[in-house]
Amino acid sequence: MSEHSTQHDLLAQLRRRAGLTQEELAERAGLAVRSVSNIERSAVGRPRASTLLAIGAGLGLDDARVGELLDFYRRRWADRAADGARNDPARPVTAAPPTWRTPATPATGAPSTPSATGEAPAQLPAAPSTFSGRTAELSELDDVLTGSDGGHRCTVLDGTAGVGKTALVQAWAHARRGAFPGGQLYADLRGSAPGRPPSAEDIAGRFLTDLGIPDAGVPSSAVARTALLRQVLAARRMLVVLDDVASASQVRPLLSGPGACTTIVASRHQLRGLSIRDGARHVGVHPMPDDDADRLVRTLLGYERLRRAPGAVDAIVRRCCGLPLALRIACDHLIRRAATQAPEALAAWLAEPVLLDAFQTADDAECDLRAAFSASYRKITDEAARYFRLLGVAPRTRLSRAAITALWDLPFQTTDRILAELVSAHLVEEPSPGTYELHGLLWEFARETGVGQDPEPIRRAALRGMLEHWATGRAAHS
Repeated sequence: MSEHSTQHDLLAQLRRRAGLTQEELAERAGLAVRSVSNIERSAVGRPRASTLLAIGAGLGLDDARVGELLDFYRRRWADRAADGARNDPARPVTAAPPTWRTPATPATGAPSTPSATGEAPAQLPAAPSTFSGRTAELSELDDVLTGSDGGHRCTVLDGTAGVGKTALVQAWAHARRGAFPGGQLYADLRGSAPGRPPSAEDIAGRFLTDLGIPDAGVPSSAVARTALLRQVLAARRMLVVLDDVASASQVRPLLSGPGACTTIVASRHQLRGLSIRDGARHVGVHPMPDDDADRLVRTLLGYERLRRAPGAVDAIVRRCCGLPLALRIACDHLIRRAATQAPEALAAWLAEPVLLDAFQTADDAECDLRAAFSASYRKITDEAARYFRLLGVAPRTRLSRAAITALWDLPFQTTDRILAELVSAHLVEEPSPGTYELHGLLWEFARETGVGQDPEPIRRAALRGMLEHWATGRAAHS
């Protein structure tokens, strides 16, 4: 990089204005000196958002200036990508990702904090006090801030019930508040709850009021209302979190399109339509690896309880299969038992078979695993529900397409259609083409639901069909 361009590097300007050397800034930010130097020399194409946020903290920047810092390097990356495309005859020229506007120059000339109180809305629910792991998912969300995700303005977090989607977006959003000086809007769209979920029109009206639009200025027409919201959001560097979304159509009218606003959608469904039609990026949220689950359990229980129940960590990690909600419920149960029970009784409880009764919370349906699974189960078709229950007959949780077809006694085409619905609802996962898997606790839910609803002869016949398929396969290869 030339000396002229170095002088016009925003980080270099801010550092010199603060009277700091690269070494001093690196120490304040907790970074290597080379990281600061590489950014100033443009030796790194896409500085990580976490690095820029650490630098902003080291410089003592306010939220607006942190936003400008992120914006500067995002534009630089976009310009470089565009130059590379123009200079490479073999590479198709594509439009650069839309650049964020800084709070000082919003598109409409309106202030970047437009609420009625003069303060930016801060509607995020409290972040979890004990949050562990999710390094890869947090990194993917950080890519939104620098544009290294390809310039997507909407990101969908999808995963099964209890996997921690809401906790993930809350932890990330609270840690990255400085990147959104216009504030944060939050809405629970109750996609897994009984009853009619709020419509895009309902949410748009509330958001417009929260953003300082007087009641008289909120259109009565659904189309006009959502159009005004998109116009307002596009001009402001804000974060919008839409939680527990039922379908793509429920949130599509709320997406602001190109502009400064970033939208995070959390759903138990894949919502593929948002990527196909609206260009959203998907981040899958999966059960935690054992190492992360181990750290979370140790944090939740604390040293004294671990001392009284030495086998607790392994037992809880094993029985919860990486599902954060299950891990938290199991730890809470052990904490309550440890207050009154002897170590021998705790060990006996931990050795009990893994049944959903162990994850029941009588006074809060949002902290009850069976209730969480039931909410997802109620949203699928009756046909898919029937065959989902039969998966609980299988003696293992990972099955081939052929084995499931034999279990269900259906044509392959029908099997594929039902599996597609179950995969979309994250009641079944497809870890590789033609292989399907139930989370261990979802398998238990399918088993107990089937026992309660399906005649035993039907369940026995389904199991017999699968066993005959396996026996035929073994005989063919013997």
